[in-house]
Amino acid sequence: MIALRAIVIGLMTTLVFASPIISAESAVELDSIIRLSESDLSIKGIAENPEGNKILIFGEGGYANIISSKNPDSEVLLAASDNQTMRDADWHPGGGTALLVGDEGMILRYAADDFSLTQAGEKMNFGQTDLNSVAWNTAGSWAYVGGDDGWIWRVRAEGDGGLETHLIEGRGEGDVTDIDCHDDVMLCVISSVTDGIGIIDRNHILTWIGGSFYPWNSVICPSNYYLSCVSVSSSQEIGIIQLHSTIAVESELSVSTVKGIEGQFTHLSHQDDSRSLIVVAPFALLEHDVSKNATYPWLENEDAQEFNIEISGERIIGTWGSGENSGWLITSRGTIIEFHSTEEGSGIGVILGGFIGFLIPFTIGMLILTLVYTASPKLQYWMTMKFGNKQEKRDAKRKGRGKK
Repeated sequence: MIALRAIVIGLMTTLVFASPIISAESAVELDSIIRLSESDLSIKGIAENPEGNKILIFGEGGYANIISSKNPDSEVLLAASDNQTMRDADWHPGGGTALLVGDEGMILRYAADDFSLTQAGEKMNFGQTDLNSVAWNTAGSWAYVGGDDGWIWRVRAEGDGGLETHLIEGRGEGDVTDIDCHDDVMLCVISSVTDGIGIIDRNHILTWIGGSFYPWNSVICPSNYYLSCVSVSSSQEIGIIQLHSTIAVESELSVSTVKGIEGQFTHLSHQDDSRSLIVVAPFALLEHDVSKNATYPWLENEDAQEFNIEISGERIIGTWGSGENSGWLITSRGTIIEFHSTEEGSGIGVILGGFIGFLIPFTIGMLILTLVYTASPKLQYWMTMKFGNKQEKRDAKRKGRGKK
C-alpha cells in the first residue's frame, strides 16, 4: 500500500536526521565575553566583597581594578602606590575596606568610599618576605597574612595609620599558599605547599592537623552552615577539614584523590551555599559540594575549546557566582566570560532522546510489516480493501478477477 510505504519512508528519514545529541559532561555553557584590555594584564587573583556586588581584581605591576559583579564591564581602575605584584586580597567583614598583599612584604589597604589604594604597613614589618595570602578572621578584629618559607603574621590597623603585626608561632617551612576563615566560628584554615593543613584558633594558636604529603595550594570555607572547609592540591587531591568549634587540635582532615581528570588543580572559588568551584589548568572547572563531599563536572576543556579556541588557552584565575548555576570567570589575561546552566539544552536532549528511543523500535516494526506486506498478495488485498481509497480498491478487485 502506498500510504504504508510513505509512512515507513518518512519515519526512516526522520530517524536519519534526528541523530542523538551527544552532550559533553559540562554542567554550564559559556556565553558573553568582556575583555578588560587588549593587552595581557597578568592578573593574579580576585576578591568578592561581603555584599557580593563588587569584585576586586589585582595582579602584576600594581594593577588593581574594581568591577561590578553583575555588570563586569562597569569598572574603576585603582591607582596603586606600589608597583609590586599583588598576590592575594581579602575584604574586611564590614565591606568598607580590603587588604592586598604581594611581593617583598607589600601590604595595601583599599577603601571603598573613595576608591583609594594606599600603603597599610611598612615592608620591613614582614622582612620583605613575598606574601601569598591574607584573610580576616570571623570578627574582623585581626587579619592573618601568610608568605614564603612558612611565615605567618596577624595584623590590624593602628590608630596612627600604621600596622600592628605579631608573628604566629609554630610555623612550618614551606610556602603558605592560602588562608581562609570560617564565617561562623573563630577558626581559620591554612594551606601549605609542604607542611599540610593548619588551624588558627581564636587565641591565634596554630595547630597542624596533617596532610603534609600533599602540595596544597588553595583552601576555602564555603558555608557558615557547615563546620567544614575544603582544600585542593596541585596533584588532584581534595582535603575536607572538619572543624571542631572549640578545640582546634581535634579538627580532622580527610583526603581523597579525584581520578580521571586531566590537568592541575590551581584554586578554589565560592559558587553558591556549600558549593565551590575547583579551577583546573588547562581551562576547566569542577564543582565540589562540601555538604555531600562530592565532586562533579562543571566546565570541560573540550567545551571551552569549542566555544573559543583562543580563550581556552588562557588561564582561569577566579570565578564568582551570580546565581545557583551561573556566574562569571576571569582569566589572567583579563578576559571575563559568563557561564550559565545547560539544563534547558539538556532537557531538549532528553526529550529528543526519548523520542528517538520510541522511534527506533516503531520504525523497525513498520519496516517488517512492509516487507511482509510486499511478500503477501493476500495481505496486500486485505490491507487495500481495509484502508485503501476508492481507486486502489477498484484496482485490487480487477487484479483479483484477472488472476481467476
